[in-house]
Amino acid sequence: MSSMKMITLKSLDGRTLEVEEAVAKKSPMIKKMIEDEDVMEDEVDDEDNDNVVHLRKVTHKVLDKVMEYCKRHVNDDEKVVNEDELKAWDQDFIVKTDKSTLCNLLLAAYYLNIQSLLLLLSKNAFHKTGEDKTMEDMRILLACQK
Repeated sequence: MSSMKMITLKSLDGRTLEVEEAVAKKSPMIKKMIEDEDVMEDEVDDEDNDNVVHLRKVTHKVLDKVMEYCKRHVNDDEKVVNEDELKAWDQDFIVKTDKSTLCNLLLAAYYLNIQSLLLLLSKNAFHKTGEDKTMEDMRILLACQK
């Protein structure tokens, strides 16, 4: 049995996701919330324990995808990762995710301050749209409003 400390993340829709603390800390925002005991205590409900981090801007579906990415990238800084395998995994992660979820993942990566995911998603959005698109074409493609 693993002795890793587990953290419970609570999404916008009230659902919870339990992940290893090291995985959750891939997000600098979550890391700060975990390490700031006052924030954790302020966020505790009667039914929750003190290891619950409330993320009020991310749905469970998107949070699950973000944590899938973080779990795969948890050892990025330690150089124990095969770069080619990681690039292939990243590409597969993008390809298997629908456009709507990709847009929400981009917003979540920004909100959670996960720079590597933000960069991956931004590059993907740029390459999918092409350099020859106008701003109006981009808005239509990404279903964004003016």
